[in-house]
Amino acid sequence: MARGESSTSSLRMFPAKGIYTLIMFLPKEAYLNVGKLGVFRFPRGHYAYTGSAMGVGASGLRGRVSRHLRKEKKKFWHIDFLLAHENIALTGVVAAQTSTKLECEMNRYIKENGGAEIPVLGFGASDCRQSCNSHLLHFKEDIKSKIAALYAKKLGVKPVTLIFKV
Repeated sequence: MARGESSTSSLRMFPAKGIYTLIMFLPKEAYLNVGKLGVFRFPRGHYAYTGSAMGVGASGLRGRVSRHLRKEKKKFWHIDFLLAHENIALTGVVAAQTSTKLECEMNRYIKENGGAEIPVLGFGASDCRQSCNSHLLHFKEDIKSKIAALYAKKLGVKPVTLIFKV
């Protein structure tokens, strides 16, 4: 399924609330203005952005992921600026139901166990209360299956995974 072809029906398998990780690929280095954070260099490679969605409707997990899947939208969050870049490809989404915000814990777990680097300090972490350096991670290799495995190991549940054709 291509990113633009994602339908509401494919998101029905997602839990109503929980955490998610967007998986992206940038085929060549880019410099990008990330709103109030400024302009940063994004090296070629794979990226993972972890967030949570604990509300209902548009603030729930399905609504949040649906918003991330749209190319055209008002740029509100740091991730909106990266997803709007012409060369970024959203290659997958991994999600799991949680009753509490575990995005920081999962993000740190992915970083520590996935061989990630932090490309931009503060990215996606402006409201972070656990002193995360960034909720965006950079990897040199494709990490879709690795992230799903890390979710399963850390949370003890089988995550929901969507993979997109690029």
